Amino acid sequence: MVERTKIRQEYLDKLAELIKIPSVSAKKTGLTEASDLIKAFFQELKADHVIVDNEYEFPLVLAQFKSVKTDAKTLLIYNHYDVQPAEPFDLWHSDPWTLTERDDKFFGRGVDDDKGNLLARLTALAEYLDENQHQLPVNIDFVVEGSEETASRGLAQYLQKHADFLKNDLVIWESGGYNSKEQQELNGGTKGIVTFDLKAKTAGRDLHSSLAPVIDSAAWQLVAAINSLRNPDGTIAVKGVYDSVRKASERELALVDQYSTIDEHLLVDSFKLTAALLNNRDKTDLLKALYFSPALNIEGISSGYQEAGVKTVLPAEATAKLEIRLVPDQDPRDIFDKVVAHLQEHGFTNVKAVYTLGEKPYRSDLSAPEIQRVIKATEKVYGKDISLLPTTPGTGPMAYFYDNFKSPITAAGIGYADSADHAPDENVRIKDYFDHVDFIKELIKSYD
Repeated sequence: MVERTKIRQEYLDKLAELIKIPSVSAKKTGLTEASDLIKAFFQELKADHVIVDNEYEFPLVLAQFKSVKTDAKTLLIYNHYDVQPAEPFDLWHSDPWTLTERDDKFFGRGVDDDKGNLLARLTALAEYLDENQHQLPVNIDFVVEGSEETASRGLAQYLQKHADFLKNDLVIWESGGYNSKEQQELNGGTKGIVTFDLKAKTAGRDLHSSLAPVIDSAAWQLVAAINSLRNPDGTIAVKGVYDSVRKASERELALVDQYSTIDEHLLVDSFKLTAALLNNRDKTDLLKALYFSPALNIEGISSGYQEAGVKTVLPAEATAKLEIRLVPDQDPRDIFDKVVAHLQEHGFTNVKAVYTLGEKPYRSDLSAPEIQRVIKATEKVYGKDISLLPTTPGTGPMAYFYDNFKSPITAAGIGYADSADHAPDENVRIKDYFDHVDFIKELIKSYD
C-alpha cells in the first residue's frame, strides 16, 4: 500500500474536484469551471504570477513559481484540462466524472489524460515547497490549456503572446508512462496532423437509382477521389507530399529499434486484426513507417440512405473526414494545398476539400544536456530499465513550444499500457501516480 501523506491526500481530493467537471473541449463544456479551479489551485500554492487568458475561446492557465536563485534555470511544465467525451457511458464500471478507487487503480475520465498528470505534478510541487521553506532551486512555469483534445486551438497564439513570460530551459510534456514491457518511457516528439473534409456534390437532389447506368453518383465520385490519394501499399499518392520529409537520423533509428515495443505480432494480437498489415516486410520497415513516415487515414464516410431496409437512391451528396499524420518538416497547410491540387489535376471537380485542423510535427533524439538531467531523475525513481523514443506515432502540440522557445522537450507521466485513454474505464495504477510525484520532486532537486 502506497503511503499517503496529508498533502498527497489533499491533492487527491483536488483531483476528484477537477475530474467532476466534464471539461470536454469537443463540446465546449466545463472549460471555464475547470480553468478557474486550476487557477485557484495555483493561488493556494502562492504562485508568483497566475494568469487565465481566454482570448482565443479555450481558456489558458499560466502560473509562475520563482526560484530564490538569481541565475536559476526555468522548467516549464505543460498539461491540459480538457478531456475526451466519456460516451458510451454504459461501458464504464463506475461514474466517469467521479474519481473512483478500486483494484489498486484510480478510475475516471481524465485521470491519465491529463488531469491526473497535472495533479501529480502539483502534489510534487506542494510537497517540495512544504519541505523546503517554500524555496525553489529552479523557476517553474505551468502552461495548462483547454483544447489539446481538439488540436490545441489557440495555443500557438497564446504561446506567442506570452513568450517572454514563458522562456525556459526544459519542457516536461503533459503525459507519458509505462510501455507494454513495463519500462518507464521518455519520448521526445509527436507527429503532426492535418484534417480535412471531402465533399462531393453531383446533382441538385438525390435521384432514382435506375439512372445509375448513365449518371455518376456523389458516392462513387467521392470513393474514386479518396482511392486516388493512396497507393496499395499505404503510401500517399499525392504529388510532393514526401518532398519535405526529414530523414530519420541514425540515432533516432537506433532508439526506435532498441526501445519500441511494437511489432507485427503485437498489432495483430492486440487488435485482433483480420486485414493484412500495410507494411509487413520486416520489423525495421514497420517501425520506419510508424514513427517516421506520414500516413493518410479515412476517419469516416457518409452518403445516401443509412436506415433500416432498402431505399434505391442515387446520392447527390457524399462526405468524408480524412487526416494525414505528418512528420518533420511537413507543414499542415502545405500538405492540404497539395491534396487540393491533386484533386484538381485528376479531374475531381465535383469534390471539394475543406481544411479543418492542423498541427505541426516535432522530433528530438533526446541527446540534449537537459534531457540527460531528466533521464537521471527517471533512473533514480524507476531504475535503469527505461525506454527512450525520439517520437511517438500520435499527435500533440510540441512544435508550438519548440518554435517559441527552442528548448528540449520530453514526455513522462503516470500512465501504463492499459490506461485506456479516450476509452471507457480510463485508469492509472495508484503506485504509478505517486511514483510520478517522486519523479517530479527528484527533477526539482536536481537543480540544487
